[in-house]
Amino acid sequence: MKNLIAYIGLMLVVITNSGCPKPCIEANYSFAVESQIIPDMDSVHVGDSIFLNSSFPVKLTDQITGKVVDYNNSSDIASTLGIVKLVDGTYPGIDAVDEFNYASIIGVVFNDNGVPSPNKVQQLKYKEVNGYYKIKIAIIPKQKGTYYFGVGNGLSNGRGNSKSCEKAGFIITLSNTNQHFNYFNSWNANVPISPFEKPKAYFMKVY
Repeated sequence: MKNLIAYIGLMLVVITNSGCPKPCIEANYSFAVESQIIPDMDSVHVGDSIFLNSSFPVKLTDQITGKVVDYNNSSDIASTLGIVKLVDGTYPGIDAVDEFNYASIIGVVFNDNGVPSPNKVQQLKYKEVNGYYKIKIAIIPKQKGTYYFGVGNGLSNGRGNSKSCEKAGFIITLSNTNQHFNYFNSWNANVPISPFEKPKAYFMKVY
């Protein structure tokens, strides 16, 4: 059982960057940003909408140096949203991207069959709006069940107006959101959710 947590739930996808044109000067940053799920009710009905929302300024504090960086005009900030259905006695759960409809409100949500586990993970792209990077998507359940959502970390391959690559990683966690860990504990009482996944996880029941 001690290794079960390595396999259950949402293994947050590593977004592989494709490099940048050479010659360039690497300047890697690490930023901490937040997202929310609203409304954060513990249950909804088929056809209801919940929203994943994230907004942060282009000026961010680099977690490595402590310096404020103006990271405007990113070429793309990409992230992921993993979705698994929790079924009693079934570990590590069932990939459940197809059990929801999605709508892009700000930024883009899409599925990429070229990545590992496309039935588990949706791709997200932020949009720069008036000095902020934002994404807001609607998630609409099509089936009943108990679900586990995992917000993945983000990556940018650089900035369009920079002569250097200026790649950046984004540590994305949930804030101001009731995450309903009771659903996880009921499904898998023997192994606690990992410290890495805990600030990124959201649980919900659909009736």
